Amino acid sequence: MREETRRKLERQLWMQRLKWIGGGLAAALVMGAGFWFTGLDASVETKHVPGIVQHVGPVNGTNTSSIENGLSVDVQLDDGRMAHVTVLREHEPHVGEHVEIAEHIHGTGRTTFSWK
Repeated sequence: MREETRRKLERQLWMQRLKWIGGGLAAALVMGAGFWFTGLDASVETKHVPGIVQHVGPVNGTNTSSIENGLSVDVQLDDGRMAHVTVLREHEPHVGEHVEIAEHIHGTGRTTFSWK
């Protein structure tokens, strides 16, 4: 094999190896970013916010036990926002009732609400 042909072949082999290494590094980077984002969303700060119950209705879902045991409640918060919360029937919320619910602020900025 001539020297020039051998160098071209080695260069092509190294290019293939570098492509595989680059693909592996890119996949590892994407996985690491996914783990970081998941961990960021898992960090939660909880605040209790007051509001007034605006609407009480049945839970929309496919699970029979949650439909039988739960209520869907819309709460107008004192700062003007509207929160949608699922509540057990045993709490018996009524329209116009002044309540305090928990606001969960996740590390990603996502906000969720739950009955206190």
